[in-house]
Amino acid sequence: MNNEQKQEFKSSGVLTLLGLVGFSAAIIAAPWNRQYQDQQVDAALQKAEVVGYQVVQIYREAAKTSALSSNTNGRAPASVAGENPLENLRTTGTMGTDPWGQPYHYRILSAEKSKPMRILVWSGGPNQKTETPDLDNEAKKITAQPVYGGDDIGVVLSMNQN
Repeated sequence: MNNEQKQEFKSSGVLTLLGLVGFSAAIIAAPWNRQYQDQQVDAALQKAEVVGYQVVQIYREAAKTSALSSNTNGRAPASVAGENPLENLRTTGTMGTDPWGQPYHYRILSAEKSKPMRILVWSGGPNQKTETPDLDNEAKKITAQPVYGGDDIGVVLSMNQN
């Protein structure tokens, strides 16, 4: 009889076993989840750089068009005659989408012809909220890579306008 009691399978034993299996699975799955999130952040940073280069290309094309319209012989395409395209371009805006479905924000930090063009491109991250102060504030001067708050991510690009 004593052997039969020792060989009994109780529901508390089953629950304990299932709890241990679930805990082990959670420990094993955590690094995979972290790796997936890190891949999304890396992809978002790479795409932010691409968006920055696209905005710079738009400014370069507008500068070429501006140079054509200011030509001394007065000959320019009819679509740009009499207007300065650089004046119509915004220094802040949105372009493209991040891995979480929200648009990237950009801000032109400097666009002087004699100096490299600097642009800041950022995303609100997985929670889709910009938590870093003063990114949209054009009056606030940004001289280096900002310290991003929350889960925000972004890049500052600097390149020649040639």
